[in-house]
Amino acid sequence: MIKKLGVLFSGGKDSVFATYLAKKQGYEISCLIVIESENKESYMFHTPSISLTKKQAEVMQIPLIVKKTQGKKELELNDLRDGVLEAIEKYEIEGIVTGAIQSVYQASRIQKICNESNIECFNPLWQKDE
Repeated sequence: MIKKLGVLFSGGKDSVFATYLAKKQGYEISCLIVIESENKESYMFHTPSISLTKKQAEVMQIPLIVKKTQGKKELELNDLRDGVLEAIEKYEIEGIVTGAIQSVYQASRIQKICNESNIECFNPLWQKDE
């Protein structure tokens, strides 16, 4: 069974709740992966709470990987891929947790990166009533 997961973490309620659900199901959260986008209108990444993630990681006592991106559509996926690959190498994660609920755009692209990296993708909030 897959045990070690990284969390694609924005500091917002959805990524925090997805982290909680993964821990509750017995998974080890090995790291949080934060993508800081310069584009506040990013297609992929939630930006309003991103400045809080360092403190959240400290409080949760979970290592943090931070990658910066210009936030250009589709190109920002390279920065996400870099963060995932770093988490695999550094923390030996076997999967990624996301807080995706409705966005097929986000979920499909994260799933593609997971497939390319040969790791699982967990979306515990997918299609849940917000």
